[in-house]
Amino acid sequence: MSSGFSRMRTLILALEYPHRASYYDDWRDAFCDSPQLECAFANILSLQPRELARRLEEHDAVIMLHSCNSDTLEFLAPLAPVLGARKRARLLTFVGNEFNSPYVSLIDKVRLFREARCDIVATQLLEEAGRFLYADSGAEVVSIPHALNPRAFRPGPEHAARRLDLGVRGYRYPPYLGDDDRNRLLDFFRSNAARMGLVVDIAHDRRLGREGWAQFLADCRGTLSTETGSWYLDRDDALVRRVYAHMAARRSGLVIGNQSVLRRAARRLPSPVKAALAAVLKRGPIKFEVFEDDNVPFAELYEAFFRTAPRPPVYGKAVSSRHFDAVGTKTCQIMVRGRFNDILTAEEHYIGVDASLADAAEAVRRFRDDGLRQAMADAAYEHVMSAHTYAHRARDVVRALG
Repeated sequence: MSSGFSRMRTLILALEYPHRASYYDDWRDAFCDSPQLECAFANILSLQPRELARRLEEHDAVIMLHSCNSDTLEFLAPLAPVLGARKRARLLTFVGNEFNSPYVSLIDKVRLFREARCDIVATQLLEEAGRFLYADSGAEVVSIPHALNPRAFRPGPEHAARRLDLGVRGYRYPPYLGDDDRNRLLDFFRSNAARMGLVVDIAHDRRLGREGWAQFLADCRGTLSTETGSWYLDRDDALVRRVYAHMAARRSGLVIGNQSVLRRAARRLPSPVKAALAAVLKRGPIKFEVFEDDNVPFAELYEAFFRTAPRPPVYGKAVSSRHFDAVGTKTCQIMVRGRFNDILTAEEHYIGVDASLADAAEAVRRFRDDGLRQAMADAAYEHVMSAHTYAHRARDVVRALG
């Protein structure tokens, strides 16, 4: 290190409570490992405004991770005025759950970004989509999608030594997104695996931690996925408000709201306690609105709202951290064709299928070609390692912050 080199003193803000997505750790690790950054960390779950004000004076830059605004704005809201009053630190915020959620208002997110005087909004979406959504934030919008953590997701054994043909762990996508491509893809392969001669382990009622997920992928020759995001991005939440009102009218009995005091308290519980509580709420008689809404038939919402809803002038889907996790373990992916942030290309980095699944049999035929499948997994790995690791993304953030 030259004598003139100065590391950027950077405060990393995240919302950490028991049970969170592993990619939050990947981003944090990447920034802490960056030779260009000198990082400190603060959990906004318990961060007081006065303490934040003091710490802002000690740093050149602030990075807010996706967790700060993904599934609640409760903890960011009291800190936004403090961030907005800072004197010099540059502020970059990532955005979690970049779709119109019935429970976290996009309008409120953008308002808080503006109140916090964010210099940069880093979207997971294509840059044109980010500019469309966050035009009123007052910030520069840059596209910085997820990436590969090669230390956590390393190449697994050769495909012949893996136990499963296809494996999936995750949750079903909710009906209010407006498309069910991913759910139909998983249901199709789970229902037709025996007929197609495939050994599968597909569960979409739970997720694994980072280490367990990496081990699971390394035991699979392939996995199934689609892009994340939504075809129905809407800057004013108008469509999703109508959908929410419809879902609310269907509920009956005693239902706990997602923004209730009880829900806020539950966020602080350990994961095993949360899991037990969720099991109770799914059986009743006391219910939780998110679980109730997840059970609304997709066809009902699609026919009532999405079939005739106009789509925005931008592409609202994106590559996910899970796609990179599979690439890292050299697990071949069968995915509904999409742009994937123009990073992953069908038939070069993954086996593509149409959303209708009309060509699923051909995709399976290609997947069962051992040489083709391994070559595709190898090509995806080399491509991602060359330009799409979290170390690459950390450098992008440093450049954006100046």
